[in-house]
Amino acid sequence: MRQAYAYAARQPLALTVLFTALVSGLLLYWWLLPLGLLAYGAMVLIGGRSPVVIAASQRPARPRLSSATFRAQLNAIERAQREIERTVVGSGPPLAGLLTRVTDQTRELAEQAYALAERGQTIEAYLAQSNPQALEDRITKLNWQISSTADPYTRQQLEATRATLLEKQRNAADLTTYIERIKAQLENIQASLDNVLAETVRLRAADVVSASPASDEIAQRLSDLKSDMDTFRRVLDTAMATAKP
Repeated sequence: MRQAYAYAARQPLALTVLFTALVSGLLLYWWLLPLGLLAYGAMVLIGGRSPVVIAASQRPARPRLSSATFRAQLNAIERAQREIERTVVGSGPPLAGLLTRVTDQTRELAEQAYALAERGQTIEAYLAQSNPQALEDRITKLNWQISSTADPYTRQQLEATRATLLEKQRNAADLTTYIERIKAQLENIQASLDNVLAETVRLRAADVVSASPASDEIAQRLSDLKSDMDTFRRVLDTAMATAKP
């Protein structure tokens, strides 16, 4: 519980209220300071008891992605996942209990999306450091050297070097393909979570009996998506292991 209160105290809106209270109390009217601190304390107290905040505070800390592309995609996925949790919590005990499996699955998908984005960031960083044109120029130069040398040993060494560079070129092309697949997979996850959010909002107006089959259908779709992600991640890990610089 203490962890949840600490998490609530660090939220942007709560920090904004605290900052405003300090500035207003010190620079404008002193009585605004205690009022602002009371408002901040109330926000922390209420927020720390929220199931959504409690769940968020218990998640393992993750390093921030440095890639602007993948950070933007992951932020959209996390935003949709949090909205699903808020919608389910606000739907009342009967329906919220029914949709617990769905919220657990969306949380797992968000974690998998982060792991996938990390892999994409690693590939992106490698491709940014590589110089495709310089590699192509080296291969062209080697082709000329191979065709112009008469020494068998020299030709053998040059051909071995060219084979290595051609393999590196193929690996870079494969990694470029995989990074596009990662982006497409993350877009699919975001679209799926947006759809789940719309469905959970719709289910709030339904009774528990009629909502049960719909929640099972949502859970099955999320399970299928998770299976697809597991398969894709295994393929991607194999590709990254073989496509080394």
